[in-house]
Amino acid sequence: MSKFVLYVNLPKYLHEWATHQLGDPVTFPQYSNENAVIRSFLQKLPAGVSPDVRTDGATAVAIPDSASKPVEYYNYMGDRGKLAVVEVIKDLFTRALWNDINQMEKSPVGLNQLIAAWCEMHGIGLDRVETVRQRYYRIRKAYYKHGINLKKSSRQHNHDSVDFQVSETESNNHTQQ
Repeated sequence: MSKFVLYVNLPKYLHEWATHQLGDPVTFPQYSNENAVIRSFLQKLPAGVSPDVRTDGATAVAIPDSASKPVEYYNYMGDRGKLAVVEVIKDLFTRALWNDINQMEKSPVGLNQLIAAWCEMHGIGLDRVETVRQRYYRIRKAYYKHGINLKKSSRQHNHDSVDFQVSETESNNHTQQ
């Protein structure tokens, strides 16, 4: 990984999670989709533009090495590219949150306590637990609006009761059940 970084503005809970999980500067695995997004939007520093400097609250993200875009030359990213990087970090956070909490939601521990413990375990300050809890509920609610109830305690499929019928136009190699 190169020593070059770019700076993005993340919500505080996301900054804490990303730096706890991926270091400071945030360094994604070498062949990750996140690095692919970063490489896609890297460009040479335009004439008359100063290199990025860290501002208050900004999160440093490591620029990955690339044979096609040597970091010594391709180390600038515009505002729209940085928004794409923020988006992939949010997506990664959402997948991690959903994957971890959804697995434990069936436990006897209350959801609020699960999320607080998850935040603590992932370096997110306890004053931001409510933000993370709301994010989790928004994900679940968005699916529910499309008729997908992710709150179900179990999903039972009775494959024995399914009646498969083969039409007469299909090959004679199939038999009706």
